[in-house]
Parts: sequence; C-alpha cells; structure tokens
Amino acid sequence: MGAFLHAVGPLLSKLKRFQVFTLTTFVGAVVAVFGPLIWADPGWHWVRVLAGVAAAVAILGDKFADRYDQKVSTLKFLESERSAEKAIDDLNVVLSEAIEVAFLTGRARDEQAKALRRTVARQAASAVGDGSRATYYTMRREGGGQRILDSAVHGTEHGRYDRPDRPFVEREDPQNTIWTLLDRADEEPEVCNAPDEVYGVDWKKKKYDTFYTVPVKAKSVQLGLLSVNNASAGAIGGPQRAAVLAMARTMALVITVIKGPTSMNSQQARHGNVSS
Repeated sequence: MGAFLHAVGPLLSKLKRFQVFTLTTFVGAVVAVFGPLIWADPGWHWVRVLAGVAAAVAILGDKFADRYDQKVSTLKFLESERSAEKAIDDLNVVLSEAIEVAFLTGRARDEQAKALRRTVARQAASAVGDGSRATYYTMRREGGGQRILDSAVHGTEHGRYDRPDRPFVEREDPQNTIWTLLDRADEEPEVCNAPDEVYGVDWKKKKYDTFYTVPVKAKSVQLGLLSVNNASAGAIGGPQRAAVLAMARTMALVITVIKGPTSMNSQQARHGNVSS
C-alpha cells in the first residue's frame, strides 16, 4: 500500500461509508445544472465553480477510497491465509510428536506422553499468536467420583508470562460451567470474547479478552482440558479454533492408545471418565 493511501485511506473509506462522496457529487451536479437559472448574476459564478470542483474532488476521493478498501481486503485475505497456514503448521508439530509415542513402550512412552502435553500447550498458544497463553489440564477423580483439573501445563507467546496453577475442583465449585463443558461433545464449545457474560470471568481482571476451551475426551471418557486465550478480542478465528480442537483430539487419541481398550471401556462403563 502506497504512502498516500496509507495516510489518507482510512479517512476516505470512512467518508465513503457515510455517503459523503455520493452526496457531494449529487449536490455538485445539481448546482452545475440549475445554478445558471438560480444564480444568473455573474457574482455568483464562484458558487458554480466551487460546486463543480467539490464534485470532481468527491469523485476522485471515492475512487481512492475504493482502491484503499480493495487493498485492505487483499491484505486481510493474505493475513487470514497466513494465519490458517500457521495454525496447520502448529498442528503438524503436535501430530509428529504424537506419532513418536507409537514407537515407544513402557516408561519411555509414558514420558513422551507427558512431554506431548507440553507440546500441545506450546503449539496451541503458537497457533493463535502473540499475546496468547494455552493451558493443558489433566483430569482425575476424587474418591467420591468428583472431578479435579490440575497439573496445569502452560504455553505462552510474546507478551504473556502469566502461568496460573490454581486447580478446578468440582467439590468446591460444582456450579462452574467447566464441568458441563466436559460432559458435552468436544465440538460444542465456542470462542468467548469480552464483554460476553461468562461464569466466573471478570474481564476487567483478566489479562485476556478472548478464550477458547475444549475438553480432551474419547467418546464419553473425559481425560483433560485444553484452553487458549489471547489479549485481543477476535484473535481466535475459525482456523485457530479448528487447530486447537484437533490438538485436543490428538492428545485424547494418544492417551487412549496408552490406556488400551480394556481400561477405556471399563472407565466408560463406570462413569465415562479416566485419569489421564
């Protein structure tokens, strides 16, 4: 985008949206046609000239506004394409690490699965970009069957250094909507943006203005939780949402393979949950 368009383009685009150029052109044309009849006195000649100049400038401004809007649309498309490609690249990193688990056994496999949690958190934050933090929570149950999400593993991008370690305990906060989220299908959660009303979220006290939280589960068997947030509302788009969901499902697949069908079926029959 040229320096001129970069400088005046936003103003021209706004004037166009408010129909300023269209109205100016219309008024200028009317004055040019009817001016000689209304202002026949030569002393009013300057009015007709001014109206004609204003109409010409409005036409030119409208053309520049069109040019600016086209440039912005192209840049937005290219940025969206780049962002989608980046999200897929981050997903591929997770998939590559997950494949490594399939070639290991015993303690080495368990350690690789733990490392994969860190990879998932790191790449989920990377997929959204600067100002992001992603957190992977492991889920376990207490003796009475109530759930706990803890052992938080974080991934942060430039501008974010916060790494909260407060667990979610169903016994202490059974009304928290996070438990309902775990119970429902993993594709159901939506991206939340400030100032949406969200249980337990005071946007003024948060370091982020948008977040997306997805359960890590295999069928009805709940394994954990993956959440990513960003400092700017609207930063989590469709490609990022899809990539984060795929990362959560990849993690669920790895845990399922490690646990094996006997354990998974047993846990599903008991309460649809297994410690990860």
